[in-house]
Amino acid sequence: MQNNVYFLFIIPLFFSCYNSFNKVTVGAENNIQDCHMCPGYILIEKGNTIDTLKMGSWGSPPNFNQFKAKDRDYIALEYSYFSGGIHESMLSILSLNEDNYLTAVFDTLISDEQISSFKINRRNLEFIVPNTLLIHHHIETYNHSDEGSKKTDSKKEVVLLNLAQS
Repeated sequence: MQNNVYFLFIIPLFFSCYNSFNKVTVGAENNIQDCHMCPGYILIEKGNTIDTLKMGSWGSPPNFNQFKAKDRDYIALEYSYFSGGIHESMLSILSLNEDNYLTAVFDTLISDEQISSFKINRRNLEFIVPNTLLIHHHIETYNHSDEGSKKTDSKKEVVLLNLAQS
């Protein structure tokens, strides 16, 4: 009888260790250097292993969102970069699943488009968990007499991502 009690105690202990070994925890850390091109860090811990992704700028990591889609685990990394009056937006979705761990299942980059010296087509990305990508557009026209700008022709594109095949 006493052996059965020990056995019943060991089974839950085994499964809790197994689940904690397979659990993935995502965190972020700033770089001590905050230069324009200095990335921040995304830390992905699985079991006893910590993988570090260097991404972002000004020493800051990108925004991240860990999520599930169709019983699969992912992390979405969103960040943007502004240089020379042009803005770039990026979205990367990485798998956190055993069969393709840290493999990019979706990756895109869009940037503003200079139309003329006074007009820019501004674009940026917005990801809505679990599978919707919004691409925002508007024309920004600059007026040098008052150094202001006017936004026109706003539109939004909706893209549905299929992460199930990834």
